Amino acid sequence: MVLTKSEFLEAYETMRRIREFEEALLRLHGQAKAPGFVHVSVWQEAVSVGVGRHLRPEDQILTTHRGHGDIIAKGVAIEGMYAELLARQGGYCGGKGGSMHVTDVSRGVLGANGIVGANMPIAAGAALSKKMRRDVGVVVVYIGDGALMNGATHETLNMASLWQLPLVIVRVDNQYAESTAARYYTAIPDILAFVRSYGVSAEGVDGNDVEAVSDVAGRVIEQVRRGSGPAFLQCRTYRRYGHNTADVGAYRPPEEVEAWGRRDPLVVARAAATAHGVSDAELDGIDAAVLAHIDRAIAWAEEQPAPPPESAFEDLYADPATMAAFGGVVR
Repeated sequence: MVLTKSEFLEAYETMRRIREFEEALLRLHGQAKAPGFVHVSVWQEAVSVGVGRHLRPEDQILTTHRGHGDIIAKGVAIEGMYAELLARQGGYCGGKGGSMHVTDVSRGVLGANGIVGANMPIAAGAALSKKMRRDVGVVVVYIGDGALMNGATHETLNMASLWQLPLVIVRVDNQYAESTAARYYTAIPDILAFVRSYGVSAEGVDGNDVEAVSDVAGRVIEQVRRGSGPAFLQCRTYRRYGHNTADVGAYRPPEEVEAWGRRDPLVVARAAATAHGVSDAELDGIDAAVLAHIDRAIAWAEEQPAPPPESAFEDLYADPATMAAFGGVVR
């Protein structure tokens, strides 16, 4: 399905917003303003946007440590995200979650997860809840390369198929599980065949072409929404930077990185712009507007106060009184 001009412009704008959000985040981290580890998805934006543009308010997502783009594509405001990543009280988790735990349940974002594969059984539970409540929404869970051989992934594929859950699994295949290439961690040559062996429908797509991702994702999500059972979408893509800000990515051949750079989703989109009747001036205008928005969002986040020390005892599974009743030490 070819995007209309307005759809194309919207997709490009969201990809550009994700890109500039994360590039600015890297600068903030370098200035010691964003604590902890930061994992960015630069060059993977087409997956987030191609899938996210088909999601409705009632749909829910779970993502990974590299999930900023998925969350933004679901409609979460970057102001609150920056505040969270800068450890400010105005963040979505009160500044206490950080980069790997952004959550906005009101927007259907059930959270990012720093544990590889841990979001899979949670997603299955959310999808089971929707089925039991006859909810029309679907659950989308994003996983990376490393999660594929995780036991939780196998178990989730099995149970999702057995119970015919409204679950869409999006594998963001960026070629590496942290620093390990696929040939070193799996003996399975055909990932789609492996997934289908669980009775789960599976398709692959060029993850750097937002129109291609949108076409396949739109069809897959609609089928799951109609009750066809779980589905798996493999998006072949690449990440520009290392695994996180502590990783320079020296294990990747420079020529490999350069080749994938020519397939940058924004470069691909710009090349397709003429076919949509979109001019360079229109795209340049979007770029400028996005950069201005990024600057305003960061300025707003930096004005927010840090969370007070006592907030460390809030939002826990058990309050201090309950902890004391079970012998916990409360200071």
